[in-house]
Amino acid sequence: MALTVYQNIMSLNSQRHLSGNQTALATSIERLSSGLRINHAADDASGLAISEKLRGQITGLQRASMNAQDGISMLQTAEGALEEVSSMLQRMRELAVQASNGVYTSNDRIEIQKEVEQLKDEIDRISTATEFNTKKLLNGDGTALWSSSSSNIEAIIRDEVAEGNYKINLETKPGTNQIFKTDIMTLNSDAIATEVVDGTNDTNIASVTNASQLASTGTSYYTVSVGDIDAATTTSASVSLTGAYMQTGSGFSISSVGSDAASTATSSGYIEVMFEDDIATGTTASYKAQIRYINALTGTVSEWETINISATGSVVTITASNTTGLLDSANGTLAFNLTLDLGVSGSIQDGDKVLLSFTGEHTAPAGSVATSGGGTITVSGGPQGQTGPTLKFLDPESLTVHNNEDNFVDTNGVTVYYASINTETGNIDLGNMTINFKEDSNEGTPDPTGKTTTGDLSLKVNGAGEAAATTTKLKDLSVFTDSDGNNLFSNKQELTIWGNGTSATIYLEADDTIADFEQKLSDAIVSGLGMGSDNNNVNSHLVDYVSLANQKGGIKAVEGTFIIQTALTGEQGQLAFSGDEDLINGLGLNQIQAATNNTTKVTVYNAHTGELVGTDETGNDRVYGIIDGVEIVLDSRAGVDESWNTTKEQVDFTTNAAAAKENFYLHIVDNSTDLQIGANAGQTLAVSIPQLDVTGLGLDNITMVSQDLAQAAIPDIDAAIAQVVSVRATIGAQVNRLEHTIANLDTAEENMTTAESRIRDLDMAEEMSTFTRYQMLAQAGVSMLAQANQVPQMAMQLLQ
Repeated sequence: MALTVYQNIMSLNSQRHLSGNQTALATSIERLSSGLRINHAADDASGLAISEKLRGQITGLQRASMNAQDGISMLQTAEGALEEVSSMLQRMRELAVQASNGVYTSNDRIEIQKEVEQLKDEIDRISTATEFNTKKLLNGDGTALWSSSSSNIEAIIRDEVAEGNYKINLETKPGTNQIFKTDIMTLNSDAIATEVVDGTNDTNIASVTNASQLASTGTSYYTVSVGDIDAATTTSASVSLTGAYMQTGSGFSISSVGSDAASTATSSGYIEVMFEDDIATGTTASYKAQIRYINALTGTVSEWETINISATGSVVTITASNTTGLLDSANGTLAFNLTLDLGVSGSIQDGDKVLLSFTGEHTAPAGSVATSGGGTITVSGGPQGQTGPTLKFLDPESLTVHNNEDNFVDTNGVTVYYASINTETGNIDLGNMTINFKEDSNEGTPDPTGKTTTGDLSLKVNGAGEAAATTTKLKDLSVFTDSDGNNLFSNKQELTIWGNGTSATIYLEADDTIADFEQKLSDAIVSGLGMGSDNNNVNSHLVDYVSLANQKGGIKAVEGTFIIQTALTGEQGQLAFSGDEDLINGLGLNQIQAATNNTTKVTVYNAHTGELVGTDETGNDRVYGIIDGVEIVLDSRAGVDESWNTTKEQVDFTTNAAAAKENFYLHIVDNSTDLQIGANAGQTLAVSIPQLDVTGLGLDNITMVSQDLAQAAIPDIDAAIAQVVSVRATIGAQVNRLEHTIANLDTAEENMTTAESRIRDLDMAEEMSTFTRYQMLAQAGVSMLAQANQVPQMAMQLLQ
């Protein structure tokens, strides 16, 4: 080998080997420092690719195991809440069994129902409040979300849903509503009742109330006539015959009754004449009689006064000239001349009587009295068929007041007295009534004065033991008075009405009338429970008192009863009542028509494509199975019209033809909880917990305020318990599955970590040998490089 100075080949060779050894040594040191065999892609490109995939799987498996643990925590949270729901349902069932026992009163069951309502509220609260990481678990939102185009269509989430937009058509055959009838409301021994006969009121009289001492009419109704005085004229006092009493052996007729122009009395009332002598036919003589005056506006009765009677042939003339003893508390002494011509066909005996009606004189203001709210009142008819005087009300608004434009129909009450002579006994029956005139509606521009509507009405009067009227006060009903004379309404009473998943309470007092009770109960059903109709005419008949029986039969065939119903058919329209035991017993509620559900054909389409999804027919207003995971709930009013049948006096339910063509829309969004329990896409577990509030459990309408309802609640609660148990069992199975999943994930993670370790982790022992080798080679290389760098110096020896 040549000895050169310019190129030191041995040094270059040594540098090359030293550089390679140092690179290898650096790689070995890096591996020993990191513990990894592959630190860079250049270390093992294919190994790095496999290792990174394995690493992705390992971290995925680790996260999936944690996800499964989170899923277990979520499910345990839901199951813990359902455990408490199960306990409450068991307690609710216990209460239902307790309330089914006949030893309990209505008041006892009210207390039981209070606890039931609290349990229902708590189930709803748990359903709403149970969350995991703010995610609702038991109200159905954690499984799906929904909305509908109408309140007639609702959804209950039962399982994992098929999301989408659905068009729903309904074809409904109406069912029937539930109808209750009460006991017959009869009058106490000291009460009478007045009722305006339907369809016979041409006046603006709203009602006739506070009747006292009026004879029962049967079908011989009283007639109340409202008249007008329409000219500025002065009318003299007038007298007419009301009736007469003749003892056995007497026989006379009255051919004429009159008063002369000297009569100046302005009040109106009755004149009772009692003969004191026997009057023989065909004689001319003087006799005595007693006379007194009864004021028909105040009811005051004057003292008896003795008057003279002259008889000439067959004509008997009674002259009462300016009698000073006939006092009128309103107008002072009556002053009139009275002449009676009695055509005697037999004879008049001591003790025979005649009763005359006396109408006082008046000076009318200009124009019509009725247009200023005044008028006249005449009572006639009744069981004796006798006509009273004409009472004149000349002052403005003395009968009818003007409309004050508030939200109430105000009335003005006028009390009048009616007397009749008993043709069998000669007794004078003096009764009274308050006639209530409705305020003038004053259509158009309001008028500062009222306006009385003239005409007639027929008035029925019932006595003790007969049916009450709408104006009868509750305290006057015999069903609320016990054998000792104690009246239930000596204290305010509460009546609670249950239905449509809620309740409404009304308060009844002694002075409430049957009409008041009717209105309060109707408002509770329509407004309090939301079980009314869009048809106000139907709402006005949901609670009806039968003051006059329908002779053709039907639900209003029994006079004196209440008819109570709702505008909803089927189970959704069922009612229950609770209150004091004596109140419930007094009402004596009896179901005369059971509720039957509508039969509805439900057809579901894809709202976008029009493709048929499915169809089903239901008889309980619920359909499950057409849309996966969704139970469709129908309002019983969907597809049904309700109207009042005036002929049959009942609510008619008919198919709504327009509703059959109507499209209802239901929007369903899948919101189920998918647990990622694997390292790769699609490795999930779907968790779907159904809607478990009171509605979802089917308990929204259960009540225990009667023995029958409590017994009916037991199977419904059993079904709810079974539903909760089924969900809890599913949750338990999923928890067990997730525990196995976690074990499997941990095993897979371990195995993959082992595989990844074999690829990427460094064998320290082997690498130390390599490190030692390269360390020694590096040291040798440095030494040899030093030796090689000395070789060119050997050339200097040749230059010596």
